[in-house]
Amino acid sequence: MPAATRSMLLLLGLAALLPLRAAAESPAPEAAGATAAHEQRQARRAQIHTERQALQAQLARDEAACYQQFAVHDCLGRVRAKARSGEHLLRREELQINEQERREKAAERLRSIEERQQEQRQNQQSGAKPPPMRATERGNAQTRAQQAQQAQERAEEQQRRTAQHAQELRQRQQTEAQQVPEARARYEAKQQEAQERRARHARDKAQAEAAGRKPAAPLPDPAP
Repeated sequence: MPAATRSMLLLLGLAALLPLRAAAESPAPEAAGATAAHEQRQARRAQIHTERQALQAQLARDEAACYQQFAVHDCLGRVRAKARSGEHLLRREELQINEQERREKAAERLRSIEERQQEQRQNQQSGAKPPPMRATERGNAQTRAQQAQQAQERAEEQQRRTAQHAQELRQRQQTEAQQVPEARARYEAKQQEAQERRARHARDKAQAEAAGRKPAAPLPDPAP
């Protein structure tokens, strides 16, 4: 075969191998998608942290403003309930992000197991004997299984705590909703009592002056 022909065939072979090498070096679509999803979750976690700090700062400002008002208790109840509602929404979104991440990791482990099983089936069909699993591989497999079980238990425990937190929040809101009218009723009753006492004193004073007697000193108003 002439040297020119051999050179041409060699160049054609190298050109055919270039796309295969590029495909092998480029990341798989699943891996690229998982990386993008992970980066999005991390960015959202950082944003939630910033929003939580802003929520706490706003609560501090609102509480300071409440102490300048007459109905301090009512104002504090409103601003704190608003802050708890905002914190509940942020926490619920955090749990959703954690659950999505847990599911993706579980799916990735499942794909890895299925790929290994598929490789074993192909080896059996081709007559090749699969290599024995080393002790370290068995230990890693057991560790991954334990980690998956622990992750599932943590997710279930977190869901239980979230449900309990939501129930406690509803109970506190109901209790505060009941306490606000009661406090307002007590305040109005004391104001009414003080007004009636002032009216009686004015009447007694007028009667004493009409009779030529010195009127008695008025009683102090009750504490609010």
